Amino acid sequence: MTRWIWELRRARWRFGTFGWLALLLMAVAAGVAALEILPMRADLARRAEELAAREAKLAHAPTPDPDVAGRTMTADQRFSVFLHSFHAIAGKHGLSVPQVTYQTVAEDEASLRRYLVEGTFTGAYLPIRMFVSDLRLLRGVRIERVTLSRTGIDKTQLDVRIKCSFLVEVSP
Repeated sequence: MTRWIWELRRARWRFGTFGWLALLLMAVAAGVAALEILPMRADLARRAEELAAREAKLAHAPTPDPDVAGRTMTADQRFSVFLHSFHAIAGKHGLSVPQVTYQTVAEDEASLRRYLVEGTFTGAYLPIRMFVSDLRLLRGVRIERVTLSRTGIDKTQLDVRIKCSFLVEVSP
């Protein structure tokens, strides 16, 4: 016991003024953690559970299919449904297509209209592959070109350029 008292008396000499200030700051930080951060973790966990419950209740609209959209729609309206389907399929696979360019191409037959769609995005190989395979299932879609490139051997994300065409019948 006397050894402990002797060590405490020598601690003032060993720590010095800055050592005691450092110990005091560490004690204050531990107090803040005990009084503020730990109760906040319980509140954040409760809020995360509430958010997960609300998210589970959300009803997600199914991906519209250009064929299901109906034949009474104009070609431009069917193309709008296709663009929505394009982005919905990309979102389903965790891809975001920030830039899409499209143009109308004249066909030989007056009853058909063809739209060229080009998009650029980045993603991992498997989601890109699943996206392309799901996109091929849409009626009237032809994938003309898919270009994959990687900026470096150590990168896992691929830069993708996709060019596809969408063919619709024009209502007379």
